[in-house]
Amino acid sequence: MPDGRLKNSIRNTVSGITSRMVTIFFPFIIRTVIIKKIGMDYAGLNGLFSSVLMMLSISELGFGSALVYSMYKPIAEADTEKVCALLNLYKKIYHIVGCVILALGLAILPFVRSFINGEVPADINVYELYLIFLLNTVIGYFMFSYKSGLLTASQREDISNWIIICVNLAMYASQLLVLCLWKNYMVYVSVSPVFTVVTNLVRSFVVDRVYPQYRCRGSVEKNELKGIYKNVIALIGERIGGTVLLSTDTIVISSFLGLTAVACYNNYYMIISAVRNLVMVIFDSIRPSVGNSMVTESLEKNYRDFCRISSLFVWISGFCSISMMCLFQPFMRIWVGEEYLLSAATVIMFGVYFFGWKMLDVLTLYRDAAGMWWYGKSRPYIVSVLNIIGDILFVRFFGLDGVVFATLFTSVCMSYPWLLGILFKRYFKDRPWDYLKRLALQCGVVVVAGVLTYFLCYRVVAGYSFVKFVIRIVICAVVPNLIFMCTIGRNKDVHELISKLTRGRV
Repeated sequence: MPDGRLKNSIRNTVSGITSRMVTIFFPFIIRTVIIKKIGMDYAGLNGLFSSVLMMLSISELGFGSALVYSMYKPIAEADTEKVCALLNLYKKIYHIVGCVILALGLAILPFVRSFINGEVPADINVYELYLIFLLNTVIGYFMFSYKSGLLTASQREDISNWIIICVNLAMYASQLLVLCLWKNYMVYVSVSPVFTVVTNLVRSFVVDRVYPQYRCRGSVEKNELKGIYKNVIALIGERIGGTVLLSTDTIVISSFLGLTAVACYNNYYMIISAVRNLVMVIFDSIRPSVGNSMVTESLEKNYRDFCRISSLFVWISGFCSISMMCLFQPFMRIWVGEEYLLSAATVIMFGVYFFGWKMLDVLTLYRDAAGMWWYGKSRPYIVSVLNIIGDILFVRFFGLDGVVFATLFTSVCMSYPWLLGILFKRYFKDRPWDYLKRLALQCGVVVVAGVLTYFLCYRVVAGYSFVKFVIRIVICAVVPNLIFMCTIGRNKDVHELISKLTRGRV
């Protein structure tokens, strides 16, 4: 890797990890203050409206990703005029997207109350609260957020990350001050749009200083537009599928079970998302190397690498999933209290869901690197529709457990074999039976490690206290990793991959 790209990769990785740590730690503290100071229902409102607005953001439809992708080559070739034309198109599209989200958001406004089953806190006007969330969502589309694409395409996401880190720290401090001094949820929510404006103004100023040659002018050629629109069409399904799976669960839970159930669900899901974001740092570090390898190396070499990466993430995902199953309940008892615990069955499903989610990420890593978005383009739509139907059907009979099961089944049990078949048929040109045998054996090891760790945590270390929680952490850190080291870790391919990762190569 050339020195410039290596330097950018290191800067992006350091700033990315720092940004993720900030956006994990401080929202956790703020959520804790909301629950302790003003109540669980307020935390439920936060999760509900965030999910509703995430659904509306589907209208972005991957234009941002497609346009950033189209900037890589002209920036590398110093084609200033083409970059300016793309930036101008980016700006126009984002203005249109902002108008669409605003219009859809206002159209939903009269029906906002129907998303909530049961009572709303007496001091909350749900319509005003929703409008604040809507404003915070759309404001970036009209205020220079398109300029962030320049930083991404120039491999200088570290600049954007440090801006976000600094502004977010100020925002989190302001929100904590509001919650602790006035305990006013409406004022707390109103802080976010202010700092969204600040983020976009600062980013715009910095981008103009770093890249003074790039301004919104000119137009994109028709052939270029066709390529962008083709990439957008390929990305639409993925955008819709990912958003629906993340958002509909919260909306269904609120509509059928109420705000407290939403808050309890989001307490667990917040931890799952935090762990996933940390694991994604490893994915981000190997993504460029995988893409380069798939272009320059043989199928045999790429298949070996695929198996190595899969084995490594069986280990990582297995450890994380087992730890979640064993530590979720004692941690929630300490954090929010026993009355807000979900069932043991839900916790186990969360663990299985996380494991399947990460193994699915391995497939999407190779699918994206091979540019095979077009194949299986119907999958996100089918999975999304079935997930919505499953959520609504199962929540009536099984409550929150039914929603989690529906998402687990549709997003993992359906998507995994579908994507696996596409990858092996279209890229590896082979049947996946050998790989599946290897994966089944490794999953068997994960199950054995999980059962043993769970037994030690809940039978040998019975009862709940902070000291016993620490003992359980030690058990989760030692037992599964020791088993994985003696089984999966004995494979020389895994040893070689870990060695390459530590040297920044794959």
